[in-house]
Amino acid sequence: MSARRDIDGLVSLGGRVAGSDAERRAARHLEGRLGELGRKAVVEPISVFPAWHLTYALHAALAIVGSVLAIERPILGTAVAALALASFAGDITGAFHLVRRLSGRRASQNVVSVEDGHKEGTLVLVAHHDAARTGFVFGRRLPSPPLAPLFWSIVVVTACSALRIPGIEGTVLTALQFVPTAVLIVHVPLFVDIALSDPVPGANDNASGVATALRLAERCGGSLEHFDLWLVFTGAQEGSALGMREFLRAHRRELPRTSTVFLNLDELGSGDVRFSRREGPLFRSRSHPQLRKLCHELREDDPGAGAAALVLRSASDATAAQGHGYPAITITARPSPHHHLPSDTPENIESDALERSYAFCAELVERLDQEVGPDLRQ
Repeated sequence: MSARRDIDGLVSLGGRVAGSDAERRAARHLEGRLGELGRKAVVEPISVFPAWHLTYALHAALAIVGSVLAIERPILGTAVAALALASFAGDITGAFHLVRRLSGRRASQNVVSVEDGHKEGTLVLVAHHDAARTGFVFGRRLPSPPLAPLFWSIVVVTACSALRIPGIEGTVLTALQFVPTAVLIVHVPLFVDIALSDPVPGANDNASGVATALRLAERCGGSLEHFDLWLVFTGAQEGSALGMREFLRAHRRELPRTSTVFLNLDELGSGDVRFSRREGPLFRSRSHPQLRKLCHELREDDPGAGAAALVLRSASDATAAQGHGYPAITITARPSPHHHLPSDTPENIESDALERSYAFCAELVERLDQEVGPDLRQ
């Protein structure tokens, strides 16, 4: 089956938002596709809080309440704002969820296919199979939701509220507190708008990544000298890589950090090949240096392919793997004029972009096996 047929197959299932029937159908569909390739696959159910848009609307609303309360009752207002700040920090890093628990729990699914060739290392190809929602902010061609202004506004509101506890007042402090409070007020309808918007078809984001992973599995499965090849199609990625975090919790004992590599494939159907230099929605971590080095070598060997490094300002599955101490990198393609828009349809997938991305990933997998694999024996 061609990459385009795989893309069409996923898109035809409907809006694959996390926790939906369409997402469950997508998981079963991918289980069947892996079976056609002769690979065993398991659909692993997970329980998550995927409504990230409502989560951040609630954080903004909570900080607004704290800011208003701090004017008359500074201790209580500071406590409320500090709660919003702590919850936001835990949520954005994936360390823990507080306010997010108010947004509703849903069932999602990861599709996992493993090889057990008893090789020295494990290479995990990751691609999320859920789809996003559209919204006003994405219509403005923003690369990601405005989480940084939200976070720093909560920080400033908390600090200003705390300054009121010892009795500090004045016009300057009031003005300083008003500006971030106004920013928070603007954020609430923006995130609510995303929650109320329709799902995108998800052809590029991320049926293109899933289709490329399937092609790589067909080409490289069982043939690598030093790596067993695993495939993980994650659910609920749009909710801050929730599916990936659940996968890592379930399989961390099977995947040693010293011999496991994660290659995240995301949005490969439009634009030129890009590989992550740093990733993260707020505080960005560097992609693994050895993986970046291999990508730079590939770019130098074929400068006509147009590959380049990129800073990704969102939480990807590679970000989650890095947070658990694993070598990881994201391969994507940019720019995509259809990011989180209804126009993300199979008709707008660029065949040349798909082929460039596939060729780059295939060569990266082979070089990883040839250059990094022998070191695993030591």
